[in-house]
Amino acid sequence: MKIREFRIEDYPIVRDLWQTAGLTLRPGDELEDVKLKLQRDPELFLVAEQNDEIVGSIIGGWDGRRGWIYHLAVKPQYQRKRIGANLVQEVEKRLLAKGAKKVNAQVYKWNERSSEFFKAIGYETQPDLIMIGKRLRK
Repeated sequence: MKIREFRIEDYPIVRDLWQTAGLTLRPGDELEDVKLKLQRDPELFLVAEQNDEIVGSIIGGWDGRRGWIYHLAVKPQYQRKRIGANLVQEVEKRLLAKGAKKVNAQVYKWNERSSEFFKAIGYETQPDLIMIGKRLRK
């Protein structure tokens, strides 16, 4: 397996991967929004390849203080082979190099498999925190 930075021409394959892996796609997952992400910190958007096929992806974010993980996805037939763990580890390494002292992962409450995965690699739930969001519209 090889981990490399996402390239914009990977978008259709990665979007299909997200859907195949069961991720909930949001308005910010459209091509134009992904292009904006690549302007900010392209080194944190990674894909995993096996035999020249994209089998996993992860989006890392850096707000200047903390790191964030979004859209960790691995094709179902490649799950439980450490691909997800290797992607997370690589993003953590890159965030640490930027100065991050903590990283948070965004996981939907209903997604028990993802919650269990992150717990297994050392992440802890934050029972005293809730995530609050608002969609901005022009």
